[in-house]
Amino acid sequence: MELDYLAPFLARIGDPAQMSAELAQQLKEDCLEDLKQRLIDMANLIQGRFEKETQQLQWKQNWYQQNQTTMTKEEEEEYVSYCSEAMFRIHILEERLNRHKELAPQKYVALESRLRGDNRLAEFLN
Repeated sequence: MELDYLAPFLARIGDPAQMSAELAQQLKEDCLEDLKQRLIDMANLIQGRFEKETQQLQWKQNWYQQNQTTMTKEEEEEYVSYCSEAMFRIHILEERLNRHKELAPQKYVALESRLRGDNRLAEFLN
């Protein structure tokens, strides 16, 4: 089953029985703008998580620098474990962000192509 990406946009305007070139163009632009905003929001979300993890790691490293001489072996092991896990999370977030940045333009182009080929819009957009 294929997703009807136009359904929410058609529903907003009352699912008109007749399509015009102007309406088809507006639907296309609205649909593409919505995807663009969702892609930007996702990139911002991943970037925010990346920055938060990085800041927390930096804070923990600063804390360690100040307290390393008075730490017990157990505290030091906890610190090393925390750093390892944090670096893993940071690496994963960096990979997700890079992949998102790589795929976002492809997703936009793919949607644009699907919209041009959609039976409801095709005669007005080509």
